[in-house]
Amino acid sequence: MELDVCIKGRRSVRAYTSQSVSKDQLEAIIEAGTWAPSGMNRQPWRFVVIEDKKKIKTISDETKVLVKKIMPEASSRYEMETEADIICYNAPVLVLICAEKNKQLENLNLQDCVLAAQNMFLKAYELGLGTCYMGFVQLLNTKPEVLRNIGVPENYQMIVPFILGHPKAKQGSGKRTKPEIKILKA
Repeated sequence: MELDVCIKGRRSVRAYTSQSVSKDQLEAIIEAGTWAPSGMNRQPWRFVVIEDKKKIKTISDETKVLVKKIMPEASSRYEMETEADIICYNAPVLVLICAEKNKQLENLNLQDCVLAAQNMFLKAYELGLGTCYMGFVQLLNTKPEVLRNIGVPENYQMIVPFILGHPKAKQGSGKRTKPEIKILKA
């Protein structure tokens, strides 16, 4: 698949089939993440892959509680009171890209992990899979006991959580607004 097709075709997917993601697909997606550029070639990322539906549901439920507490406006907008999994959308896989806690390198770790995630999103799309960034799940960084229970290494924080699976429907086309570009020449 051509790179432009992946870049322009990839969409956030919030509806998945129950089909599991193969080990080969997961390994290819994680490998794509490891080829992302990183500041000083530090490659700070660690990957936690969760395929346990009960754990993913628990993560969703814990996240809903935190959204209601920390972000009340978002809570009412996204109907956090529902029993439905509106956080991880019943996806078969939740991937957590993590980096070591380090105040001096915090911004660099964020950028590096986001670059890894983009590579992973594009590789997943190339393999016919869907992904969706799960920003609310990051609130779990305030609950070290939950992070421990889901496999985040000690002294690490979750940087990019995302779901992964086989989309229920074909992804639609997207639109982009034309950016403002300023070019400075000598």
